[in-house]
Amino acid sequence: MSGNQIVLKSTDVPLEKLKWVLEPSYGTEGNTFYVHTNDGHFLLLQIVYSTMGFSPSIQISCRFYGPNNLKKGHSTSVGAGNFHLSDDKLSVQCSPMSVKFDPATNTYKAVLTAPSPVIIDLTIQAEDGFVQVNDGKVLFKQDDPSHGYVDSQFIPKGKTTGSLIVDKKVYDLAGWGLFVKAIQLRPQNPAQWNFMTFQNETDALHLYQWDMTPGYGYTIDRVSYGILVLNHKTVAVTLNNLGKHLKTTHDSWSGFPVPSEMEYTFSGSANDGRPLTIKMSVPLVHLREKVDLLSELPWMLRSVIQALITSPFLYQWLEDAEADVTLGEENFKIKGKLLQETTFLAHLANERQ
Repeated sequence: MSGNQIVLKSTDVPLEKLKWVLEPSYGTEGNTFYVHTNDGHFLLLQIVYSTMGFSPSIQISCRFYGPNNLKKGHSTSVGAGNFHLSDDKLSVQCSPMSVKFDPATNTYKAVLTAPSPVIIDLTIQAEDGFVQVNDGKVLFKQDDPSHGYVDSQFIPKGKTTGSLIVDKKVYDLAGWGLFVKAIQLRPQNPAQWNFMTFQNETDALHLYQWDMTPGYGYTIDRVSYGILVLNHKTVAVTLNNLGKHLKTTHDSWSGFPVPSEMEYTFSGSANDGRPLTIKMSVPLVHLREKVDLLSELPWMLRSVIQALITSPFLYQWLEDAEADVTLGEENFKIKGKLLQETTFLAHLANERQ
């Protein structure tokens, strides 16, 4: 079964789905913030709770890139301790980070403090609520969650405020962004992830796509969510989408065929019933990060994951881009900043790239 065989029945997100679950084994759960600032900076901030090892671990990652595709950036990944949830399970506190959710205002506040080399005080408020596909959960094998699943919720468009301090310099985080809450049980089972977030001040387009490792009898092969925001409002959630590696180059460092150009296609219906198609072709010129993800994990957790899969590798590009949108009888273009993130866990056949 491919992702476009999933039938979209609802996009509403009840408060219960925003609570932390903390799967007892072979799971990861995280909150991730993607921020485009008014002055052109980009921030990725993530906290992940993992039960992939013999005991739970917490990892905090931060990547901060300068404007105009300047090569200089700041990346840090640190372990955390003293992890505990709020009584309502909507917020989390650890050392050195907290994420607090206010359901009355649909606002998250994330604070990262010393000893992290990057100090962050970030607030993101949903402009048009949350989105999920049906109940948010997709099982890798139908009716059998023990083989793994992905459960995800999104703030497609949020207003951001706050500050970031690095190298004794203060940066303003006022701008706009995306928030993703995701749980993965058996996250080693997908072969590849392609994630794209494309934003300007008023509009946004997101692709959330994963491909399963072939040959294991999974009842899905690819799932691809698309979310379109126009003038601060979520106008469509689509399931017939594709982020395709249009051109690739072999990277001897990782051993994977890394995309040098992406083609994105989205097809579906807007919330008001109008047919929707979106096309983008984006050369990937400005590689901002490539990471051997195991290198950022504690040794014990690395050893467990290496026993399950080859080393996972992540690549991130930040590009100027333009989307060609046809919505009903209207045709228009959207310009903005695009982050493409590709994660390799296993090799796919060329036609699946």
